[in-house]
Amino acid sequence: MDARIARTALPVSAAECDDRFACLTGERLLLAVSGGPDSVAMMGLVADWARRHAEPPPAVAVVDHGLREASAEEARSVLDVAGGLGLDAAILCWTGAKPATGLQAAARAARYRLLADHAANLGATIMLTAHTLDDQAETVLMRLSRGSGLTGLSGMERQGRTRGLSHVRPLLDIAKERLVATCLHHGWRFSADPSNHDPRFARARWRAIMPLLEQNGLDAGRLAVFALRMAQADAALRQMAQEASQDCRLDPLDCLWRLDAGRLFARPVAIQIRVLEDLVIAADDTSRDTPRPELRLQRVEACASAFRVALSEGAALRRSLGRQILTLSAGAILSARPEASRRRGASTLLSDDALARGRQRTT
Repeated sequence: MDARIARTALPVSAAECDDRFACLTGERLLLAVSGGPDSVAMMGLVADWARRHAEPPPAVAVVDHGLREASAEEARSVLDVAGGLGLDAAILCWTGAKPATGLQAAARAARYRLLADHAANLGATIMLTAHTLDDQAETVLMRLSRGSGLTGLSGMERQGRTRGLSHVRPLLDIAKERLVATCLHHGWRFSADPSNHDPRFARARWRAIMPLLEQNGLDAGRLAVFALRMAQADAALRQMAQEASQDCRLDPLDCLWRLDAGRLFARPVAIQIRVLEDLVIAADDTSRDTPRPELRLQRVEACASAFRVALSEGAALRRSLGRQILTLSAGAILSARPEASRRRGASTLLSDDALARGRQRTT
């Protein structure tokens, strides 16, 4: 970002911090600081807020991914700035082999794993990251390009959970230029990560497109409003899907879950899809140490569509979704069992014998 633009922006004030950080009162905080202006500004602002309100000083952690020669020096620079603010800081290193593809996703997973483990060791109750209004806008655009539904288009949550740890993004509605201005105003030293503008990475490519979108009226603020509206619609859909699920639910017997398919598929398509998605995710018995396979919206949509067609034709159908085998019987009962094999996406019209067995099970 051009420093001249940042100098014309208003630094974040103490009054703004009091409002945004009120939810942190009485908590043990871990600040995830990369060394860039966003996280350095967050570190300085939270440290000042804690002093003014007699709160315990936050702990600071910087993750050295070991992907650039300068990363170690930048991590040490964070420790110097943190020390000047009177904060304890630690460097967490991502060691081992790095993947040839999907590097940023792998780095993100490693970063949050290291931070969550460090928070547990410190007894920290909340992790803070310095995601900004600009980050939110980029996230929405990236998810839109991947075909995300309402949940994805809601963007990042201000307060949520990551790896079981409470995760707060207190600066999510503040533009990056204001955080640069805040660092310049206070004299807090920060570094620039060249990967932020590396066209090999999707986020950097979207970041480069943003000025053109802004010229046509689609700026970060409007994208953030869009994300908020999607979040509100998502919350409404979630409530309606929960009510529909309860209305359609049958005794599971020896299944993971059973539904009256006639009742479910008489509802709007969006409700059908959300009920299936929620039930499959809730019934997944994956342990925390084994990542759950991604349940793509397109697969859930295709599954719901196939069951709608089969139901209208009075046919039975079996389909796999998210480690589960979903079976629609001739009696219009939809049930789920754990998947025995690793075969994915299979869709099968059942034989006459299977239809008979299905009728026997549902009578």
